[in-house]
Amino acid sequence: MKIKNIILSSLLVSSTLFAQSGEELFNNYCSSCHTTVVGVNESGGKVTNIYEAPYAKEVVNKLKDETKTEEEFIAFIKDYIDEPNKRKSLYGKKAIKDFGLMPSLKGAMSDSESTKLAEYLYNNYGKEKKVEKVVTSVKVEQEDKSEALFTIHCSSCHTTVVGVNESGGKITNIYEAPYAEDVVNKLKAVTKTKEGFISFVKDYIDEPNKRKSLYGKRAIKDFGLMPSLKGVMSDSEATGLADYLYRKYNK
Repeated sequence: MKIKNIILSSLLVSSTLFAQSGEELFNNYCSSCHTTVVGVNESGGKVTNIYEAPYAKEVVNKLKDETKTEEEFIAFIKDYIDEPNKRKSLYGKKAIKDFGLMPSLKGAMSDSESTKLAEYLYNNYGKEKKVEKVVTSVKVEQEDKSEALFTIHCSSCHTTVVGVNESGGKITNIYEAPYAEDVVNKLKAVTKTKEGFISFVKDYIDEPNKRKSLYGKRAIKDFGLMPSLKGVMSDSEATGLADYLYRKYNK
């Protein structure tokens, strides 16, 4: 019990020192399923994005219609992320069957953090940021684009915390797929060269399968096989993303 109290106290101090904005909380806990594209649907002659859960902007707008006031909106968000269930869901049985029920994030955020997240969703989510127009080099633009691709297509499962594990007296984060830095370091050890690394990443995001996987059957059973992103990025974008990953987690 003493160990657990020390750990929780440490986390409280850390959260105070490294307070996250509402946008950062959204990126860490929500974007994984609600904004990250996991595939495309080309039926009916129109290409539409596929997400792991209802698209965030649609959820926010629907919830605003249902709750009427900011206070009700915030109260709903805070309650639902702690204890999601079918009765509370804004969507019908079909959506729950398609997407599954959202996992609880109870304990992943403090009360003030969940309030900050809900306030961000109500007041600022989806609004374009006003930025000064600056002249940037091609290299910087490419870096920003590759980082954006990582956020949109990878962070959802590989960096976003979906829960916490307190077994063994130690609190560890739970992700929907192996943590990105672990994957990159493991792949570097296997491929040996930057060229081999980039080639593997480009091939795997197009056609993932068990044979190519860096992880064993247990991991695939726990996380499932990554969905294909074929057609979501151009060849140059996929190359840029792979190069970004190689440099981002550089030992």
